[in-house]
Amino acid sequence: MHNNDLLDSFNKYKSLYGTPREQTLLKKELWEALVEARSITDKTAFVDPLAKFPTEITKIIDTKESIDDKDGCLLVSGTNTSGVPLDYYISFNQEDNRWIINEVTVKYFLDGSERYLEKAVCDEQERMNLWLESMESRDNS
Repeated sequence: MHNNDLLDSFNKYKSLYGTPREQTLLKKELWEALVEARSITDKTAFVDPLAKFPTEITKIIDTKESIDDKDGCLLVSGTNTSGVPLDYYISFNQEDNRWIINEVTVKYFLDGSERYLEKAVCDEQERMNLWLESMESRDNS
């Protein structure tokens, strides 16, 4: 495995976006959730950020990845066309010697809060703990 395996897999997925082969790089349950989110036609309703994945980030600022055996996490930080900062936390599982996207979380930084992660962390509870630590260290500065 190479240092950018997950980023390479994400870029391959983006190249297949909107094609029938797109679903081959996603876990079945995630594919079903994406199809449902993308089928929302009521544009006045809140649109699930998942519906815009993977194309909402139009300018990538930074990426970080971590791999633990057959599980991986990719953090993609960037902005959308409106300049809103956001992150994708993308969990991967290795199946048949290739990385499959298992789960996606989208985090917006609408309140001007700073990004605090120094490594890719896909577990929501661990991210919350790291955020609390960063807030405490900022308050103690």
